[in-house]
Amino acid sequence: MLVWAKAFVFARLNRLPLIVTGWFQPQRAPVMRARDFRFYVNYFRPVREVGVVGRMRALLSSQVVDDPPVAATAAASNPTVYRFSSIPHWSDYFHELKPHRDIVRSGLHSMLTHARAREFERRSRPTISVQVRMSDFRALAQGEDFRMVGGVRTPIEYFLTLIRGIREVHGSPLPVTVFSDGSAAELRGLLSEPGVQKAPAGTAIVDMLLMAASQVLVPSAGSTFGYWGAFLGDNAVVLHPDHIHEPIRPVEINRSWYEGPAVGAPSRWSELLIDNIRRIE
Repeated sequence: MLVWAKAFVFARLNRLPLIVTGWFQPQRAPVMRARDFRFYVNYFRPVREVGVVGRMRALLSSQVVDDPPVAATAAASNPTVYRFSSIPHWSDYFHELKPHRDIVRSGLHSMLTHARAREFERRSRPTISVQVRMSDFRALAQGEDFRMVGGVRTPIEYFLTLIRGIREVHGSPLPVTVFSDGSAAELRGLLSEPGVQKAPAGTAIVDMLLMAASQVLVPSAGSTFGYWGAFLGDNAVVLHPDHIHEPIRPVEINRSWYEGPAVGAPSRWSELLIDNIRRIE
């Protein structure tokens, strides 16, 4: 989706036609993991603003520019195809997208299939979303420093501490929805907490949009799925203090909605985070 978003914004800024490939190709790794199959054919409508013949003709007769900057550019003097394929560096996934968040959000919603749009409308909006990535993230090995590794599961205790802290700030047992590819057994320590429930079974794209629509989002460290929920949302986003790099959202959004860690006693958290939580109705 990061690659699609770059190409989509570039095409709109430069008034160029867009074709998206890859949504409907089998995803070998998710199938091997046997949990998240990611059949995008059920998520997005085909985007082919150039027909197949026109696309082949353009590729054969044009120069190809790979991964240009996501910005308005001068019209090329020769026929040119701009091709996007590189995933942004993990230290700042949304670097080029932040100035164009509204374009990305509207484009993503407009590309949903009717079934996914209806699913999103039917589902209730969570108050607090906790995203726990499991299947393709491994458990932290004994003696490992969580700060120094990637692709590792965020400890359940971290989520429990935040849930209790958020409820303390608000002064009530706010309901918590857990979005996770983990089993009930893997999530037992979290789901045994009063008022914490796993989200009903649904598609991943709608789960992501629901996380964005919640009032507080706690994503797993290093999960682009959770970070997409943060990027799209106008909500408080609490990030793990050991895995914070560049801001996910534009500065102007984060003036009103907190993005960052929540460390120590809740009374010592950021004033903006406390204000966001206390405004929850």
